[in-house]
Amino acid sequence: MKENTLLKIALVCSLIGLIALYFISTKIEVKDYKPNLVNENIGDDVKLEGIVTKISDKGDVVFVEVSQQNHIAVVLFTDDNVNLKNGDSVEVIGEVQEYNGKNEIIAQKIRVIK
Repeated sequence: MKENTLLKIALVCSLIGLIALYFISTKIEVKDYKPNLVNENIGDDVKLEGIVTKISDKGDVVFVEVSQQNHIAVVLFTDDNVNLKNGDSVEVIGEVQEYNGKNEIIAQKIRVIK
């Protein structure tokens, strides 16, 4: 009888936890990157949409230049081949970092948007 009761309690707690995580995850948003706010976004996770103007593949590191209002350097660390080309409209999600006095985005995810 005790095992049966413990099993029911564990299942109810698991379901409540999963439902709570779902509602919490719907409230999480990544803010859009504003390149004119120099050094205010460093360390923040941001979302950027723009057009690919330059791609440099160095093996495990891919450097992508994205044009929005300004040109923004995006760095992607990956072992896979990146299927991007100049002129693609992309959405980048990543963290803003400063390198040599300029902001760049360390990408976690890049996807082509239509």
